[in-house]
Amino acid sequence: MTRSSWRRAGDLAVTGTFAVLTVVGALAGVREGGDPARAAGSAAAELLSIAVLMMRRRYPLPVLAAVTVCGVAAAMTADRTVIGPLLPAFALYTVATVSSWRVTAVAATAVVAAYGAGALIGQGLVGFVAAAVILAIAAAIGLYVGEHRRLLERAETEQELLAGQAVLAERVWIARELHDAIGHHVSLLVVQAGAVRTTLPGDHPAWPVLTAMIDGGREAMTEMRRLVDVLRPTDGDDGGELGPPPGLADLPELCDRLRAGGLPIDVHIDVHMEPGRTAGITAYRIVQEALTNVVKHAGQVATRVDISSTAQQLDLRVTNTRPAAAPAEVSSGGHGLDSIRRRAALFGGEVFAGPVPGGGYALRATLLHREP
Repeated sequence: MTRSSWRRAGDLAVTGTFAVLTVVGALAGVREGGDPARAAGSAAAELLSIAVLMMRRRYPLPVLAAVTVCGVAAAMTADRTVIGPLLPAFALYTVATVSSWRVTAVAATAVVAAYGAGALIGQGLVGFVAAAVILAIAAAIGLYVGEHRRLLERAETEQELLAGQAVLAERVWIARELHDAIGHHVSLLVVQAGAVRTTLPGDHPAWPVLTAMIDGGREAMTEMRRLVDVLRPTDGDDGGELGPPPGLADLPELCDRLRAGGLPIDVHIDVHMEPGRTAGITAYRIVQEALTNVVKHAGQVATRVDISSTAQQLDLRVTNTRPAAAPAEVSSGGHGLDSIRRRAALFGGEVFAGPVPGGGYALRATLLHREP
């Protein structure tokens, strides 16, 4: 059964019980010598209240007003009542579960005043006190139940938000991997194919093949850039890393691949304090992106990678020895340096990039020793 089915079943059980108690009370009052007409009038008013209660979830305040009026009539005419103020108390409970304490306080005051007056007339001071206590208890329980429901709904909403953030984090990771990993290899292949093509005459049989490789690589980079733009969040939020991406220990292998591709590169790693897992991943990606920019913008020039650490931070430096030229083969769309800055900012670090005296270009990024 669904939740709404259980609610309907519960409402039918409660109203059915009230109806039985109303009839039993009226018959008991007549059997004990009460006025049949007064008993019938009181029972009719209470049965009408029970019928109105079926709409309490949809119209809580109007139902409370109608049940209170019928309850006052029943309290004033009955010689004896079994359910007494239970019907207006039930309606007041419903109002309290969906309203603020101010609205509940006003409604409870009005119901106590109206029903209490009827009970005072029909049943005396004892009836008034009993009605006031029952109504106050119903209002208090309703406020508690309503607040509990709202807390549960808030917790469910927060869980949905956390799930959405997890999805966003995965999307950001995909965007990073597309740009930093795939883009690194594709752009390197395009640059190398272009370098080979420049060494061949225009009528060489390999010229069309190399041209197709370059054009295909450019098209692949363009498509990948579109995917990155779609997946990258627009509000500046960042996500976490997923899966087993590489770290500092994998940098020599990365440099070996670039060296095999024709880039003269030296690597010096002097790290006394091993960074955390996320910091190692971030450092790898920053160096990878910086080396990709060297290949794309400066070509096969002498490059040096220096990684060192202090007690406070991890220092990453990538320097080439020739002024950077304008990109000749591939354009990264401006995501490269922006990606480096985003990653460094996660660790409270900074990025400095620009030409160096004597010719060349350098990039330095710092990462504090803390997990973001």
